[in-house]
Amino acid sequence: MPTEAMRAQLARKALNLYLGEHTAERRWRYPVAGAEVAECDIVDLMTDLLILARRSGYDPCAVLRKTQVHLKAEVGESC
Repeated sequence: MPTEAMRAQLARKALNLYLGEHTAERRWRYPVAGAEVAECDIVDLMTDLLILARRSGYDPCAVLRKTQVHLKAEVGESC
């Protein structure tokens, strides 16, 4: 099973690829002091993934609920 660090590394790769495709559209993407990535970049990627889910016939809200359950199981954090 992948570790939390391995999952974060994979997510960072996905975010970097995503941002590489959207460099011309980036607006207010500045990470807070000490952060490696801007929160809004993560939100944009997650939103586009939820749009993909909807276009693929899934309920985006159900996907979010399942994601919250997985987050709690993986790292013990609730939203």
